[in-house]
Amino acid sequence: RPAFDQDRLAAGLGKASGTTYPALRLPFTDVEFTGDETAITFRSGEGRWRCRLSDYSCANVPARFGQPRGFGVVRDLTVPADNSPKRSPDGHWEAYVNNFNIVIRPFGGAPVTILSRDGSPNDFYDPESIVWAPDSKKLAAYRVRPGFHREVTHVESSPKDQLQPKVNVQFYPKPGDPVDIDRPVLFHVDPAKQIAIDTALFSNPFQMSRLAWRKDSATLSFEYDQRGHQVYRLIEVDAETGKARVVAGDETKTFINTGSNRLFRYDVNGLGDEVIWMSERDGWNHLYLYDGRTGKVRNQITKGDWVVREVVKVDDQKRQIWFAAGGMRTGEDPYLQHYYRIDFDGRNLTPITKANAYHGVSFSPDMAFYVDTYSRTDLPNIMELHRTSDGSLVSEVEHGDISELTAAGFKPPEVFVAKGRDGKTDIWGLIVRPRNFDPSRKYPVVENIYAGPHGSFVPKTFWPFGFQSGGDKVIGMQSLADMGFVVVQMDGMGTLNRSKAFHDVAWKNIADAGFPDRILWHNPAAAKYPWYDAGRVGIY
Repeated sequence: RPAFDQDRLAAGLGKASGTTYPALRLPFTDVEFTGDETAITFRSGEGRWRCRLSDYSCANVPARFGQPRGFGVVRDLTVPADNSPKRSPDGHWEAYVNNFNIVIRPFGGAPVTILSRDGSPNDFYDPESIVWAPDSKKLAAYRVRPGFHREVTHVESSPKDQLQPKVNVQFYPKPGDPVDIDRPVLFHVDPAKQIAIDTALFSNPFQMSRLAWRKDSATLSFEYDQRGHQVYRLIEVDAETGKARVVAGDETKTFINTGSNRLFRYDVNGLGDEVIWMSERDGWNHLYLYDGRTGKVRNQITKGDWVVREVVKVDDQKRQIWFAAGGMRTGEDPYLQHYYRIDFDGRNLTPITKANAYHGVSFSPDMAFYVDTYSRTDLPNIMELHRTSDGSLVSEVEHGDISELTAAGFKPPEVFVAKGRDGKTDIWGLIVRPRNFDPSRKYPVVENIYAGPHGSFVPKTFWPFGFQSGGDKVIGMQSLADMGFVVVQMDGMGTLNRSKAFHDVAWKNIADAGFPDRILWHNPAAAKYPWYDAGRVGIY
């Protein structure tokens, strides 16, 4: 049944926001139900909204996402940080920042105890970084040496609301600018004392992860990304002595990919005796089991010429990991995502999804069931409910029907593969023909190209019109093809979701943009198809 009444929701949201929304053009793509299912929440633009389903009254939900940071590395100090008191787990204490220093007080507002005295405007404690140990006897926070607050100025020559130009200023760190230097500091509550931590193992940070206490309150941990992205470490700090050591880490001569689900760390049972760590050290993105006490690898959990794309769940009791991966199935598009289960020791690798397609799986909270939604560019979406225990099908939830689309002349794009610059590596792409395609003609070719190194861009799911978002515009590859072109797209070397060697082509080589592979890709296409004019190729 419908999740909500679209007409009433459009009216309610429009009334609350002062903007008119057509019922079939609501400004969001997914919703969350409240626990009692009496309301839904969703993000729209920069805000979050809550709409009650009884009368479709909508209201903006205030959200606190923390102090803004330029590219995540320089705090915008023109925006106050959230300095609301952070209450200890036992409820007896609360901590906050006063005059750039960490202070605590008994809950209820009794006399304040000053824990630090070395904070200043240019070396301050970040209130949003304060974390209490589970035993409420210790806490930690980052002391911050702020980076450079660079601003970029734009002139809006023809604003819509006035005749004169406008000047806009944007907070915008640039490469080479000093970034915030975060240094963790430990504090004990009773007796009150500050414990310094030697920064030798994390002296040149680009980014530091959130501070996290282990369940036994004996150690504090965080992840350190060294500027230049060639060193990435999991650091553990002894809560009594402040001594720091490396639990797990990677170093490389090129770069460590710190985005796109390529970082994962998990403390088994929350204690740190064992740590699951993601790494590309053997040339492919895989999982490793570390001895958290010795810092040595016990065993490689996943292995092979394929890529772990996401860890979905770790089961400490059964010592199993549920994850998504691509490239494991011989003869299949390596970008298609499937789901698997494996034991901590690397045994009993079990496929969860079977169909030759790109899968998106959502597990129930108790892991008893999962919904598998899968498709390909030539296969409409299918949604199925399965039992997790044996993968058996409970029911088909939905099955995309494109009979009317096909009757209107739709033909799916063709998947085309050619060898890259090394003569061995497969480069995967798509060919989109005009709906009135005439094989006796010679068609000029237009290539849809975006080659940012931290993604792969050729669609793998059902894609009837070739739409791609581009800011506030929508580019339709099929629409362009219908104007008399063959439109193509391919992922050259230097992009994501293949081997590390494939990705490393982009290292200090952004200008490459996969051009050598993409140029080569056109030639076999033209050799196979007389109507493909590789002598007339444009890009957009």
